[in-house]
Amino acid sequence: MAWIADFPDPSNFYGPILGCGGAVQGGWNWSWYCNEELDARAQKADAMADPSQAAARIDEWKKIFTTIQDEAPWAPVFNEQRFTIRSARLDGPDGIFVDPVHIPVHYDYVYAKDAQ
Repeated sequence: MAWIADFPDPSNFYGPILGCGGAVQGGWNWSWYCNEELDARAQKADAMADPSQAAARIDEWKKIFTTIQDEAPWAPVFNEQRFTIRSARLDGPDGIFVDPVHIPVHYDYVYAKDAQ
């Protein structure tokens, strides 16, 4: 589906690819899965903004995703792993070698240490 976690939060995946709002023509919810009860629970979970509610919020998201797994609207068939190979000869800002969002690597900032 070409979806990566661009920020570390469960809502990153639910809304666009499993929520009712994404189950529209041109949306990312390609299964057209829509569970209005879960949408309401997801909205309540996201409304838990107080840091003292963080554990309860994560617990609610776990329950939401367990329900989705039980309903099985789709089955993932691909889980990408990206690897970056780096030689001791290469140098440049560390972030460009490990940040999977910046693929392809920004080669303008990579150089060989022993190059003239």
